[in-house]
Amino acid sequence: MLVLSRKIGEVITIGSSVQIKVLSFDRGIVRLGIEAPRKIPVHRKEIYDKIIELNKIAARTEFNALKNAISNAKIVKSKNKNNGINSSEITIKNIKIKKD
Repeated sequence: MLVLSRKIGEVITIGSSVQIKVLSFDRGIVRLGIEAPRKIPVHRKEIYDKIIELNKIAARTEFNALKNAISNAKIVKSKNKNNGINSSEITIKNIKIKKD
C-alpha cells in the first residue's frame, strides 16, 4: 500500500487518466474529488461490495428458471406521452424491465 500525505488542493494521479484531488478536511472528514473516464467505474467501497454481492447472486440463478420467467413474461406496449416514442415494458413477477 502506498501511503501519501497531501494538502488541500493537491492531486494524486493514477495512471494517465485518473486524478484524485483533496478538496477539504473538516472534523476528521476528508473530501476527495475523483476525475476518471466514464469507462472506469468509481464507487464507494460499500456500494462496490453490494454490486459484487448482487452479481454473485445473479450468477447463481438457474438458466432454466430465468428462461421460464422470461417466456412467461407479460409484455405491455405503451406510448410515451412526453415525446411520442414507443416503448415496451416486460414484467416478470413484480420486476419491470423497461426498454425504450
